Amino acid sequence: MMDDIRFQDLADAWGGDTRRWPEAERASAEAFRATHADRAAAILTEAQGLDVLLDRAPRAEASAHLRARVIASAEAAGLRPRQPLFTRPAAWLSGAGWAAACAAGVLFGVQMTQGLHAQLQADSVLYQASIPAYDDLEVLG
Repeated sequence: MMDDIRFQDLADAWGGDTRRWPEAERASAEAFRATHADRAAAILTEAQGLDVLLDRAPRAEASAHLRARVIASAEAAGLRPRQPLFTRPAAWLSGAGWAAACAAGVLFGVQMTQGLHAQLQADSVLYQASIPAYDDLEVLG
């Protein structure tokens, strides 16, 4: 069961629109709203006012100097930026492995069907050889 303090904490963290709140909290928040309509409305109205102010506030952009300082301090701490997936050697090896496995599968399939085709041809020849020719049949009449 949700209380005033938890409802206030969620409104402070997630804003005045309960649809943005964590899904696990929404049902108990709606139950609190139903049983404490006046208190919930006051909390949500206050949070919605803050949401409006935050939405209107200009977005802060990091300067090039600040960006360079942050990157330099990360490098000094031994941290490196992540490489994009397609430039990592392991990613290429993984792709090459998949390509090799696919190619091997295709070659195996071709070899297998050729063997089956040869077997069918041999069976067909043997079947045709076992049928007596019309010339060999005696005509009874």
